[in-house]
Amino acid sequence: MDLIERYVHEVTSALPRKLRKDVSKELRSTLEETVESRQHRNPTEDPEELAVAVLKDFGPPRELASSYRQEAQYLVGPTLYPAFRTTIRICVLALVGLILLGLLTGLGSGPSPVKRLFQGLVESFDSFLTASLTLIGLVVVVFVIVERASGDSRISGRDWDPRSLPSVEDPNRISRLGMVIKIAFLMLLFYLANFESHRLIGSFLSVGDKSGWVPFLGPAFRETLGLLNLIIVLDVTLGIWVLRQGRWRPLTRWLDLGTTLLFAYLLFRLAFGPSPVEIDPEWMVRNGWSPETAAWYADLTRETLSPMLAIALKLGFLGTCIGALGQLKLLVIGNRSSRRPMQGS
Repeated sequence: MDLIERYVHEVTSALPRKLRKDVSKELRSTLEETVESRQHRNPTEDPEELAVAVLKDFGPPRELASSYRQEAQYLVGPTLYPAFRTTIRICVLALVGLILLGLLTGLGSGPSPVKRLFQGLVESFDSFLTASLTLIGLVVVVFVIVERASGDSRISGRDWDPRSLPSVEDPNRISRLGMVIKIAFLMLLFYLANFESHRLIGSFLSVGDKSGWVPFLGPAFRETLGLLNLIIVLDVTLGIWVLRQGRWRPLTRWLDLGTTLLFAYLLFRLAFGPSPVEIDPEWMVRNGWSPETAAWYADLTRETLSPMLAIALKLGFLGTCIGALGQLKLLVIGNRSSRRPMQGS
């Protein structure tokens, strides 16, 4: 029966993967047997009405799903733990990648590149350790907030209507793990852009007897930081709202499209305006570099790294525009599917 399949799917989608198969089999069997039993006692009653009555007795899917797990015992519950673990791994790897890219970019020409690379790794270890611990702590905070905030609004069994269950192939269904990972990465981006960009986005430069970390980001990036922060705040707020609803709705789809268009505008400004990468020669001189080295490195970055970044930003802008068209398509499909259950009920 379609209602039972939709109910079982909603319940198991809120459970950890390792529980889904067994719970699905057990719950489907129990529901079907209960409906059959009532059908034998009331042979003239409509089967769909019997199924609705049984499902109302079992309660809303999220309430039933919570009975299969003990969420209160966890800081990050089992449903979100796979996303939590994946986010931690990717964040640490991304941090390692940023530092290695900065080290390799700044090696330049000269004798003993391996020695200079090792020296850069040693000097960067403190920044890496501090940033890693901070990022892990921030990820924990984000996941705890989402764990507590993304619970469904409590709907009593009396008010809940099983006919409102979305179809198994509902295009408006959200990927809970994907949404949580997105929220976590947005928070991490907010932290990096506002508090660690000077220390983590740059290169380790070694010229002669002088070596050290040189930040990359210039005034063009700082001028767009306010817009970036606005996009992150809107996207995180929207993500938590969608998690609470459990599925996409027309309003949240339109808001998501709006944040995507804002992000496309941000990429457009960065790609076609002044480069966000700009070495500050005066900063280098103040920190012990010679004026000649500072001028040489600023020119090198402007001639090599800035054009490559501009190409990447233009590709990102194009990809974001294509993504916005995909969101418009989902809006149309989602609106059609949201009307379909109403017509069949």
